[in-house]
Amino acid sequence: MSQSWCVVVRLLLLLLPWSLTAALAAQKNEPVEIRYIIPERFERATKTDDKGLEQWAEYKPEKCTVCKGTGKTRCVTCERFPDDAKHCIECKRNKDRETGCRSCGGLGHWPDPLEKVTCPQCMGAAITECGTCSGGGQIKITGGGDRWTNCPACRGDGGWKCATCNGTRLVEPLGLKPSLKDANSQLLAKALAAVDKTLTALGGFTPAARDSRKEVKELARILGEAGPISPPMKRIGKALEDVMGKVYGGNQFQGHEEAEANTMNGFKVGSEYYLKHQKRMLELAQKRAATNEKVLAESKPK
Repeated sequence: MSQSWCVVVRLLLLLLPWSLTAALAAQKNEPVEIRYIIPERFERATKTDDKGLEQWAEYKPEKCTVCKGTGKTRCVTCERFPDDAKHCIECKRNKDRETGCRSCGGLGHWPDPLEKVTCPQCMGAAITECGTCSGGGQIKITGGGDRWTNCPACRGDGGWKCATCNGTRLVEPLGLKPSLKDANSQLLAKALAAVDKTLTALGGFTPAARDSRKEVKELARILGEAGPISPPMKRIGKALEDVMGKVYGGNQFQGHEEAEANTMNGFKVGSEYYLKHQKRMLELAQKRAATNEKVLAESKPK
């Protein structure tokens, strides 16, 4: 497998705002670092068979550099809250305060890009943190001194299990027929055009929470455009509406507009990552298919 598959990017200004907070929150130890493959630069190895055709090479997993192959890291959500917090939506406050590694989806190695992709909704967390309470489950009462109350959006849970991956951290690639592995260059070109169209639309969408319900409908529509070729994108549109319907429950609290905008932005940025990853895979598959089609055409008797 090409070495460029190991290139990773730190989760700083690019990815989910709630994960950004976690990555920067320093406590007693160094903060947990979350890394993701750069979607525009990874490779997927092929090999030439005895007929001169390019076949996908056997996948050789490379150990995740974040969890060192264990599939687990310290809980990112717990890093952001004091030790006396009642519970954690991510690790359930288990003995070791550990949870599945977000970077590799808990596998301990980078997944085969032909088989699995980081979930666009949770980005490997398995949960969606509540935008109203930032995952803590508690809201400070304005004018109430040090009084706190259960978050009305998540009802004190801090968030919800991710609906797009059903808590598995990873999702399937594009649902082409024939599959991404075997599709011809013409089908791959059509899929690439559809992905580019959705990415362009997402690039032009900036949530401001001036009219959240209208913005949610627009974002769900954009995400749904890729639904015919991508089951995860079909699921994430519905998940967006479900999560936002709950986040609206905190609209009586100060700063709810920012919470709503951040939640929408998380869905947007995660979807952009997934689609850029799939765009790269389509480009690699298209290159392979075009090479094979040329070989087959030249081998036909004249």
